[in-house]
Amino acid sequence: MLIPTVTVKDIEQLAKQPHKLLTIKENATIAEAAKKMSENQVGCLVVFDVHGKFTGVLTERDILSKVTTTHTPPQNILAGQIMTKSPISCTTDSTIEQVEQLMAEHKIRHLPVVENGSPVGMVSSRDLIAYRLQGSKAMKSAAEQIALLSTVLKSINLKEVVSLAIEEVPRSFGAERAVLCFAQNPSPRLVIHRNGCTLSRKNLLAPEKIKELPKNDQLIYGSICKECSKLGAKAPKLVIPLNIYDQSDDNIYNDTYEHGFLCMCHFKPCSIDEEKLRFYKASLLQAILSVNLTNARLYNNYQQARRDSETDPLTGVGTRRVLEQVLKAEYARSVRYNRPFSLAIIDLDNFKEINDTAGHIAGDIALRQLAKFMRLNARMTDTIITRYGGDEFILLMPETKLTNASILLERLRQQVKTISIPTVDSVTISCGLAEWNGSPDDTAELILKRADNALYEAKNAGRNRIVTKTD
Repeated sequence: MLIPTVTVKDIEQLAKQPHKLLTIKENATIAEAAKKMSENQVGCLVVFDVHGKFTGVLTERDILSKVTTTHTPPQNILAGQIMTKSPISCTTDSTIEQVEQLMAEHKIRHLPVVENGSPVGMVSSRDLIAYRLQGSKAMKSAAEQIALLSTVLKSINLKEVVSLAIEEVPRSFGAERAVLCFAQNPSPRLVIHRNGCTLSRKNLLAPEKIKELPKNDQLIYGSICKECSKLGAKAPKLVIPLNIYDQSDDNIYNDTYEHGFLCMCHFKPCSIDEEKLRFYKASLLQAILSVNLTNARLYNNYQQARRDSETDPLTGVGTRRVLEQVLKAEYARSVRYNRPFSLAIIDLDNFKEINDTAGHIAGDIALRQLAKFMRLNARMTDTIITRYGGDEFILLMPETKLTNASILLERLRQQVKTISIPTVDSVTISCGLAEWNGSPDDTAELILKRADNALYEAKNAGRNRIVTKTD
């Protein structure tokens, strides 16, 4: 498909329009930037310093990368801290081919148009798609379909994006079968998602061959393999190579990625011109699908990392991080509504001796059993259980006064005695219990300190007991 040589200034929507340029100051937060992008439905902002000088660009990928690799709230991160300084740019005399080449070489979707050191416009991959599809009703229809797919695929739910990729995309292309396949690191191992494709795993491309596909980002369109034909598939097939960018092992966003492809076949009969249009639509979709799979994967990784950081891997209860969050929230709720709550610190007695005499595996068993009994006794709708230290746990009990909390702990203390570990005479716990006294001055830190002091007294008094601190 031949494309005439056209420069940026020849295209109305890309020509000099500084009054339409969306900008932000480098001392603005990325939360403000994200809001501005969302309100204007753009993926990039031009950044100026406090003196009004052009200093860089900020993209949605910059924001997503920062948010998913740190626990810093977006309102605490400034645009100037994560923006791309001295960005790749073009001029109004740059040809569309040059703009596309720059985007492809640097793997970017936005290119500022700069004249005499000042930005006068912004070219996005969406702009280029819109331009390429002007002048033809068929191509305009294709543009609308790709734009619709782009909107639908713009989800942060990885399962949803994968489902759409193997269901909505084939439907848009008139294909009855599809398979989305990635050579996932490490190994690499194949990750396969199917829609109507029954080709066996061994007959799919080997991981090393999949890694070769995206090198030139060349689409494959043509005959199908013998195995597919035997399964009832019909030519032609359309293979779209994909790259999913990911985080490295040190949790830093970089150019590590997984290779894969979306293969579709069993298309509805069409003319040669319609086949060319299908191929063109696929070339437009390639970057969109890769980007949306990348964004969903990064968010999925972030959510998984957050869940992992909030769950103790040995016992399955919450971590200290969870305690810090819920204790602060429960204190604020109790102050506002004047409702009681109690807090207990539970310590496994003689834990070091258990490890020394029976081994660390036995110690782990004792901790898991203790956590199990805590879950059985706690009111699961509101009681929070967290691991506070090596052999210490905390029970945060909303809407619970000392009397009821003591009953719960005594029941727990008796059940723990039933834990049986070879070479260990008995397993017991010591508990320190405290209650919020109803005053705003009795802070969460003071309640925690009282419970800790009560636990200390329980230990000194001979262990295997509950001590309560009221002030």
